[in-house]
Amino acid sequence: MADYELGGHELESPLINAAGSVNGTSPDLILREVTELAGTGIGAITVGSFTVPAQAGNEARFGAPVYYHDSATGATYNSMGLPNIGLAEATRLMPKIVAIAHERGKPVIANVSPTQPSAEIGDTFEQTVQLVGTLQGTGVDLIEVNTSCPNVVTTGGGRKPILGYDLEGMTRLVEQLEPLVEVGHTRIGVKLPPYLSEEELRIVPQLAQLFREHPVFEFIVTANTIPGQIPRGSTGEPILTVPGGAGGMSGATTREVGREQLRLWRAQMGSGIEVVSTLGVVDGRELAVRRQLGATAAGGVTFLWEADSLGRAVTDMLTQWTEAEE
Repeated sequence: MADYELGGHELESPLINAAGSVNGTSPDLILREVTELAGTGIGAITVGSFTVPAQAGNEARFGAPVYYHDSATGATYNSMGLPNIGLAEATRLMPKIVAIAHERGKPVIANVSPTQPSAEIGDTFEQTVQLVGTLQGTGVDLIEVNTSCPNVVTTGGGRKPILGYDLEGMTRLVEQLEPLVEVGHTRIGVKLPPYLSEEELRIVPQLAQLFREHPVFEFIVTANTIPGQIPRGSTGEPILTVPGGAGGMSGATTREVGREQLRLWRAQMGSGIEVVSTLGVVDGRELAVRRQLGATAAGGVTFLWEADSLGRAVTDMLTQWTEAEE
């Protein structure tokens, strides 16, 4: 048995790049970044989120900045709004991504996300089934369903509701995906939002029961960014250009929240499901802590976005992790 595995796939290390770090509207850039990561000791490579239609993202709609990193506190804020190449292009590109990654022994995880419903692309559930069902035929190793993006801006300037907080919606999602588990060979995971308020925490045991009774998801990724956070400039004005100035927060200041979410889901699910821990994993020492707390693997985005080189960022983190484990 391998030292590290996820969804039946062997990992070279327990470090994974979180969704959003390898994404965007340029297929060439995605391939370059996959190639760079494939040459490192990273355990698996996550690409996406992909939506059914290609999306330019919030910067195209509202201008920059839609991303801000506070170097003093380590907090990272983003409201990018899922800029991506779309399902058709992702389907065409995925065999190339898989070939590059597999040549270096890296499994590929495709993160997929429903976006604003419309008559053309269907509702949240129709979109998710289409995304998962289509990508199952591309050779990708694992598919991660994003139920937690806080940054899809609606026509009125609000935010698309976060599916992971909706027990009825999650139940319907599981029911819709169940047939794909029975006929497909690509295993499916789910990326969840952080559960922080009393109302959010109340549904966690019910979600855990749902996941146990309907074993659609091979693994859980916890957690996505903390929604509704507003970084402000020196005079108090919002920094992000999106309506309301709110984005999702991650980075070093979310370390304790990330740990607590891991503890929460590890306690709820026992050993019945693999847990990938994200949110606040910015160095190798934190990777070691998440492993000690029961994570199958762990990873993040900030450590890559704030690095001059993806390769050096991964190498540095793994070196720190090895030292912390000794």
